[in-house]
Amino acid sequence: MLGVTLQDDGVLGDLEVRDGGVLHVGPDGVDDLVVPWGELLLASGDPTASDPAVGRRVARWLRLRIHLHAHLGDHAPDGPVAGRSWVLSRVRPRALPYDHALSPGSSWPRGTVLGGALETGLSLRGVDDDGRPDPDAVGLLPAGVLVAARVDLAEATARAERYLADMATLAADRIRRDPTAVLRPLGDADVLTLLASREFRLALVDDMGMRSAAIPSRSRGWLDLGRLDPAFALSAALLTDADERGFPRPVLVTADEVTLVRAGGDAVRQSLADPAPREPAQPASRFA
Repeated sequence: MLGVTLQDDGVLGDLEVRDGGVLHVGPDGVDDLVVPWGELLLASGDPTASDPAVGRRVARWLRLRIHLHAHLGDHAPDGPVAGRSWVLSRVRPRALPYDHALSPGSSWPRGTVLGGALETGLSLRGVDDDGRPDPDAVGLLPAGVLVAARVDLAEATARAERYLADMATLAADRIRRDPTAVLRPLGDADVLTLLASREFRLALVDDMGMRSAAIPSRSRGWLDLGRLDPAFALSAALLTDADERGFPRPVLVTADEVTLVRAGGDAVRQSLADPAPREPAQPASRFA
């Protein structure tokens, strides 16, 4: 907590550490918020996480708690009941690759996609991935934050699932019109989140049963890797900021699973082994 408060130039810098937890003094000295130590232990996530990861998770949790309390507290402008409706209307789905840099820990996922490569959880429109207010962002929302703020978690999850179903339906129609198109976000659902929908995966595989994809970032994905440079997926992922990164390697997609291909091989050597064609109109050929 000392590191979190000293390094933050926003609302966390004014927190007070007390025996019972961490105190945030509300505007004009009313509607204070106390976050108990047990809650912060839950916020820290996995005990094996590195110190920077734990600090980021705790800071995110506290910012979200303060943000939600402003709408749900006893002195909220529209009252707690209207505040809960406001919060629920902004809950969104979110999917992340397993062990992603942004992951809030093992308590975040609300579900997983078969194959072990993709976890699903909740996010909140109006904050970024560190819990800072941003009207254009959709940031991670650990389920425990909603529980601590006394928001119905089951209803929030149901709303997120309905939102994903709506966006996946539109994205599936888009991919059926152009099966070779670059995968792009739709609404508040990025490519990884759309991939968590079975309806969207059905549209991807169509009648093929399985399809390969490179999704090096959360906002872009490419299908049919036979037409791409073998090193593309690996290089693009490494060049993408860790927070925006998708899968580090290609994935295999079926109607029910998303599976990360095994590590190994030398994609760069394979790429260099394929010579350019002699003429622009002629296919490349490999010489002994």
